[in-house]
Amino acid sequence: MDFAADYPLTVQFAGLGGQGVVLAGDLLAEAALLADLNVKKSEIHGLSRRFGSVSCQVRIGRELHSPLRGHGGVDILLALEGYEGLKHLPFLNEGGRGLFNRMWRKPGAVVVAEEIAPPVDDDPRVSWFEGTKLTRQLESTRSLNYFMLGVLSTRLWIPDEAWDEAITSLTRKGLEMNLEMFRTGQRLGVESAPRYRYRVVAEETTSARSLA
Repeated sequence: MDFAADYPLTVQFAGLGGQGVVLAGDLLAEAALLADLNVKKSEIHGLSRRFGSVSCQVRIGRELHSPLRGHGGVDILLALEGYEGLKHLPFLNEGGRGLFNRMWRKPGAVVVAEEIAPPVDDDPRVSWFEGTKLTRQLESTRSLNYFMLGVLSTRLWIPDEAWDEAITSLTRKGLEMNLEMFRTGQRLGVESAPRYRYRVVAEETTSARSLA
């Protein structure tokens, strides 16, 4: 397997209020800290009210000089809702990866998903996941953020033990179900994963690739 040394890594989360965007960022930050990495987490942008647009960034690495990256500066864009993912695509760099949940709900709209789904160009950087459909089937819609975190974890070189400890310490309700959805996301993430994961290098300017 190839490991791309693209740390410090910037992950941007995007979604709607009520989807657990902020918690997802907190869980990634905590898992990275438990893996002995430096972390910077940006403030939330947008409205955290239900169905309002919400986003945040988490930067991970050995040395971090800035808490926030602009357009073209994000390595992984994780979107819990389709419109929010497309809206934030300009932040994704040319070699970045988008992990999008297939759900369509405009901020503030009362119409659901497929009725307002736009035509989507096939951006080769973006992988789509049926998180909403799956969590509805399992009657665990509030665990969507954990499912997508499971997908994200297959792209990062952070030990499972760190993820487990982070989820256990920060999850207030439904721990068993949320862990199950995280594992489900991991399984589906592995099936669609590229042949590399991001791992840590010492400084922000360093870039290398090694084989394992």
